[in-house]
Amino acid sequence: MSEIDDLKAKLAERLGQNAPAPINKGSELVPVVTPVKDADLKPGYATPSVLARLMQAFAALMAPKGAKFGAKPPPQLEQTLFKVLVANLESDTDGSAQANLIQTFSNHSALKLQPYPKSFSLASQDDPVAASALQNTLRHAVAAEGGHLMIWGSLNPDGYRLRFSTAQADDGAFGLKTRLELPLAFTDPASNILYAATLAAMEAVTEPQKSWIRQALPPAALLAEELASRPSVQMSMAQQRSVQIVFGHVALAAADCASERDAPEWFERAVTSYRQAQKRVDRADPVWENGLIHRHLGTALTARADKSPDPIPVLKEAVGEWRQAVESLTRASMPQEWAQSQIRLGNALYKLDLVTGDSELLREALQALQCALQVYSRTETPQKWADAMHDLAQVLQIYGDQLKSPEVLKKAIDTCDSILQVFSKERTPLSWAKTKNTLGSALFLFDRHKGGNEHLDEAEAAIQDALEIFRAHGARGPAKVAERNLAHIHRLKGQRKNHTIIDPDWSNDLT
Repeated sequence: MSEIDDLKAKLAERLGQNAPAPINKGSELVPVVTPVKDADLKPGYATPSVLARLMQAFAALMAPKGAKFGAKPPPQLEQTLFKVLVANLESDTDGSAQANLIQTFSNHSALKLQPYPKSFSLASQDDPVAASALQNTLRHAVAAEGGHLMIWGSLNPDGYRLRFSTAQADDGAFGLKTRLELPLAFTDPASNILYAATLAAMEAVTEPQKSWIRQALPPAALLAEELASRPSVQMSMAQQRSVQIVFGHVALAAADCASERDAPEWFERAVTSYRQAQKRVDRADPVWENGLIHRHLGTALTARADKSPDPIPVLKEAVGEWRQAVESLTRASMPQEWAQSQIRLGNALYKLDLVTGDSELLREALQALQCALQVYSRTETPQKWADAMHDLAQVLQIYGDQLKSPEVLKKAIDTCDSILQVFSKERTPLSWAKTKNTLGSALFLFDRHKGGNEHLDEAEAAIQDALEIFRAHGARGPAKVAERNLAHIHRLKGQRKNHTIIDPDWSNDLT
């Protein structure tokens, strides 16, 4: 008997009659048990244990003002909203560990758990080719089963090592590099963090799914915080660190669901949890472990700055984290993470310039975005290439405006023309409209600084095209920006007809 089998046998002996039986790999969807009523859904348990009720009371005390735990429970569900695939775990020879995971979710009526007969392995974190191939395999597996999420991973002598994958591109927090490590003996706190992570990683597509996630995730996150803030001393440092990183991801997802008043508290929870995880990185751990935490901190701080009345100090802190991320991650071993960090660094620098007017920040932003374009190409990754190019065009037009340089602005115009060969009005309408708005802005600035008016009609037409798409798709924020930009163009055209020059405050209306 292997060491893992021996530990599992001991666990089964302790659990006694409650230990779930191994699952038949060819079975149908696992049904949920005991329908959950609205009053009992906190966040999804049908009959909470004494410990769970105590945790709920604690969570209610710790809840942000106006968002007390259970204040808005998810609606009663007549049918499940999400299908979650649970893959066969590596080293789980009899399927009992897979069964334990599925049993953990049995009281959550919104989720239907289905065992998946295959296992998946990430042999090396430092092999980008193998990681990309595995990511594609997982995406296709989830899509083929009509699932919304795949939980997969392995067993080791210390417990579970779990990861989360959807059918979408792996650009979010729950990518291949995010793992949740839990002890073999599942307790309520471990179940809570697993449930909250599942909701945060979920691919919600329909409006009922999105609405339910918005209601269910914050209370689930409050319960999950207990293990992240006070991890058990019986957990290894790697397990504690993984729980704190995952809770940071959960808190950021909860911030997206929270009101504008409550979101800052969730951002603070995320930053605190990532900082705690950082303290648990050992010198023997690979450098990229710390690099990924810097990325997570940069994400949380950038998001917090967007909702802060005084964004400058928060943005400066975020820029510092992104700089450390690109230093800790390498293009050779983690090209995707490195390139994404370069883009986020460029965007953070761009935002910081908008509120400080420091042109040196834009020079660094241009360098960061050009680094990312060493990884993304128009032929192999056209969508990511076009997104990075649009960020570059935005920075170029602001930089050209500050320098009063038609040459730099011409580069922004040419960059937009290249992007519009990838984005189309039919396939990617919002990205197309965003680029059209940036193109119109660059054309306007070009004429403004060169002293002519030959491009103003073209600028007006481009922004008008963008405005129509924004309105058609309900993008109110971008529509207001386009409307302001059109007003600037109209004023400049009127002034140029009268042979006078104005200097409108254009730079604040470009995004």
